Amino acid sequence: MKNRILILAMALALCVTVNIKAMATEKVHITVKAAEGVAPTELVISKEGVDPADSPYRTNLDNGIYEIDIETDFIEPYGIRDWTQLINNGMTDRFAHFLIEDGAEITLTLYEDRIEAHSTGPEQLAVERMESLKMDTFKAKAEEIEKIEDENEADEMYEKLMEEINQWESDYYIQNPMISFMLDLNTSLSRHRFNDHTLMQKLQLYHDHYSDKYPGHPAHQHIAENEKAGKQIYGGKYYNYDVRTIDGEKVRAYNYIKPGYNLVILWASWCAPCRKEAQEIAGFIDPYIEKGLNVFALTREFKNTDALKQAVEKDKYPWPTLVDLDDEFHVFDRHGATSSAIFLIDPEGKIVFSEIGTDKVKAILDTCLN
Repeated sequence: MKNRILILAMALALCVTVNIKAMATEKVHITVKAAEGVAPTELVISKEGVDPADSPYRTNLDNGIYEIDIETDFIEPYGIRDWTQLINNGMTDRFAHFLIEDGAEITLTLYEDRIEAHSTGPEQLAVERMESLKMDTFKAKAEEIEKIEDENEADEMYEKLMEEINQWESDYYIQNPMISFMLDLNTSLSRHRFNDHTLMQKLQLYHDHYSDKYPGHPAHQHIAENEKAGKQIYGGKYYNYDVRTIDGEKVRAYNYIKPGYNLVILWASWCAPCRKEAQEIAGFIDPYIEKGLNVFALTREFKNTDALKQAVEKDKYPWPTLVDLDDEFHVFDRHGATSSAIFLIDPEGKIVFSEIGTDKVKAILDTCLN
């Protein structure tokens, strides 16, 4: 009888949790101000992942202070940016991120070189505790690496430290579940970059420990949609996609994948460093091709392929060159790149390298094909 009552109580508690989450409303009060002596400028507050130009939350701080209440259905990440600087320069150093979570009092302070965010929200405070502990744990090691004069040794030690930090973060998120992990993962997937080598590890952590947490939160759906998009993520499968030949014929990428290792070179005729990198690879690639390496290139062009055809003819690349004209198939978005990137796919179809830099390319080819 006691066991039945206990099971019923647990079931009811679960139902209450789900219903509360489904109907949740997160309300915060936000105060924006400028530090003493700092000139007012136009600031915009917007949800992360949404174009700030569409946000209704704007202020010039003409009255010295700006206050607003924001409500969301779920805990969501927001940000504040110096809109004037963003429009004038195309980027801004003055920005801050924060969470919309129920009952939080958020203070955003504008300084000459930054914006600081302070929140009383429990999730935000949990994130700050984690960051503080991480700093305490690894600061001394980072300072020791800065003292190393040999640049190659320092780079190697830095990579090892980053692996240690990533593992520490994973362990922390497992032991201390935080919805901010899901929100950060969703942001990382949406803004996928080819050289983010932690994303697959985070996805695995999500599926192992978070897929049944925070039921009803839209982050679950967004993560699933991003996974289905076929993004080329380091450590994961290399997905198929549509693309065109230089002559305009629509083809599938897998038509250019062969058994063994495959090297995919991303470049563009309008990107001088990208083309130079492709030329350098062409200069040393023949011995690897003789050992079984297959190579093809993806290029991102706009309006026409005239400049691309001239470059290919002049440089005489020993591989097929494919093109995504005017981002017809969003091939570069799938690869997390804007112009230049290099992917190595192993015989099982797994991405084992996604970087730039001919020295790195040569090193990975030596490791895999020798």
